[in-house]
This record gives sequence, structure tokens and C-alpha cells, in this order.
Amino acid sequence: MTEDEIRVIIQGTSGMFGASLTGKREKDEDYVHCIAIKDVQIAILCDGMGGTKNGELASKEAAKAFIKGIQMIRKKYSDRWVSEKYRHSRYKKLIDICHNKVASITGKFGESGTTLTALVTTYDKKIPVSLDLIHIGDSRCYKVKGNNAELLTSDHSVTGDMLRAKYIEIHEISETPGNNSLTRNIGDENKSLAEIKTLEIDSNYFYLICCDGVWDPLHKKEGFWTPNVDCNSQNYVDMIVKEAIIRGSTDNCSALVVNL
Repeated sequence: MTEDEIRVIIQGTSGMFGASLTGKREKDEDYVHCIAIKDVQIAILCDGMGGTKNGELASKEAAKAFIKGIQMIRKKYSDRWVSEKYRHSRYKKLIDICHNKVASITGKFGESGTTLTALVTTYDKKIPVSLDLIHIGDSRCYKVKGNNAELLTSDHSVTGDMLRAKYIEIHEISETPGNNSLTRNIGDENKSLAEIKTLEIDSNYFYLICCDGVWDPLHKKEGFWTPNVDCNSQNYVDMIVKEAIIRGSTDNCSALVVNL
């Protein structure tokens, strides 16, 4: 397998597991990367847009730019990292850098694009002290305990807007026109802002990030389907992406699990 074909990278992280399957698409345009940088662990999933040019490159370049930016910040400004306000301001600048990086693929904004959803966990003596969620597009982050999955992100899509306006229920998204039409993504013409928030840390829960190829067939009226196996294992995330394909996903299927 060449470097370009590797779509999941796990580097030095504990409690993080990722998987990506091409599914019924010709190529995998998703990219999953988990990495530890000193006392910070980053989990990021980007879903390259199949309707634009070089979706597989857009997802990879956006993720790499985001990670590289945090590496630089931690190296030069490590003393400021404890400030939530400072971290949020840096994330905004990193998203702007990601926009520029993706636009550079084609030389024009709106010609290539990707979603980006990331969790950045900061530790102090191996104890998590902050957990930041950065999100743009229609990939999702769930907070999970047992078989209960709470959605933490908003879909930046036509159907996401309809859901927030209460025109439809969340399980009706997959059957509603506009379910794959994004209103925000990395590389769009407006250089749209990401949602950025710091989450409350609760070790009783873990976190699941997944692309629409996964949540579309797995989030139904009864909630999000989860496997009955240990969440702190590769088997858990493997079962999720495989189940999405079994249930009829026509897209790439990628997911990652973050245990604090």
C-alpha cells in the first residue's frame, strides 16, 4: 500500500481507534488521523467531497494542516495552551489555514472540499484536563455510554438546517432531499467558520466521530446503532464501519473512537 492509499493513521495515542472502508465508492476519500503531541492528543476525521475535485487529497491535506498547526502552537506557545480562549482563537486560525490549503489544490475556493471534525484532548500527568471539539461539515461526533449515543455536533447541510427548524426529525434526514448538500465545509467559497466548543470531561463516556456514510444507515428512529463489544478496542470501530456497509451505505465508511 502506497502512502496515498493509507487513509487511517494512529500515532502514539492511547484509547483511540480508527477505521475506514471504501465501500461502494471507487476510492476512499475519507481520512482519519490520531496523534499524540506531548500532552495533547488529536483525533481528526475528514470526509473529502466526492462531488468536487480531489476529495481524497482535500481530506488528507486539511487533516495534516490542522495537526501541523497544533504541533507548532504547542512548541512555540505551550504556556498559553491552558487558556480556553486562547485555544479557541488558535483553532479559528487553523481552520482558516485549512481552507487555504484545500483551495490551493485547485487554485480556487469552492473547487475542492472536505468536512473536518476533531477532538483535541489535553492531559496533565495522564489526566484529561480539557477536551475541545472542532467541527465543520456533516461528519458527526457522538458522546456514547453503553447503547446511548448523544449527538454533539450540528450537520452543516440543507437537512441539518431543516432539522434545527424542526421541519424533520433526525432519523428522517437520510430520506429527505438535500441530505448530502453541505452549507459549510473546508474549502468553500465563504471560508466558513467551524463550530468550536470545550466539552465537559466525563470518563464514564467515550466519543465517536464518523462520516455521513456511517451515521446515515446507523442513526434511525430508535437512535444510533452501537455494537455490544468493548469500546476500548479496534474491534468496536471495525464493527461500526462494517455494519454501515451491511445496512446499505453507498459511501465511504469511516469512524474513530476516543476513550479518555
